[in-house]
Amino acid sequence: MNKYDLVSIVRPTADDTAVESIHKSISEVISNGGGTVSEQGVWQKRKLAYEIDTFKDGIYTITTFEAPSEVPAELDRVLKISDDVIRHKVLKMES
Repeated sequence: MNKYDLVSIVRPTADDTAVESIHKSISEVISNGGGTVSEQGVWQKRKLAYEIDTFKDGIYTITTFEAPSEVPAELDRVLKISDDVIRHKVLKMES
């Protein structure tokens, strides 16, 4: 299994329950793929470098996990569908 970091930017109008729902769906995708979440949290609401979908701010979240190599593609698919996530990136950590 590989170690990954998932950084996502949630729309600034989302409330705490929406962010928790996103975290729950991310955790479900990882666990259904045979991986484990080691850390999940919200960094903070920050001003974006450039406007994304008419938003000037975003709520940054991070998820650290271990999973097989197929899981990042599934996370990418699920997060692209989400209306609350405006950007995301899965980064593979060095072993």
